[in-house]
Amino acid sequence: MAFFSDRFPVYNRVKRGGVLSPILFCVYIDGLLKRLAYHKIGCNFGTVYVGALAYADYIVLLGPTASAMRRMLLICDDYAKEFNILFNARKSKCM
Repeated sequence: MAFFSDRFPVYNRVKRGGVLSPILFCVYIDGLLKRLAYHKIGCNFGTVYVGALAYADYIVLLGPTASAMRRMLLICDDYAKEFNILFNARKSKCM
């Protein structure tokens, strides 16, 4: 049986370039990647879902159509609101 503590607010950030930054990002963002994979919106190579790729503090969304990308972005937006994440739109690119 697992016991978990109550939730508590976090007011500090990990320093940019910190050793723990990529690890904590992966732990924190894993739920988003699982949620995107669950909805199966995005690109697939055969039976492998590759609609969302993450490395360090970057996320790449791959969608076959503009409407698929919009749906993926809505999932990201909902996740961000749920877990108080801020995505930097100025660093985002659409290709």
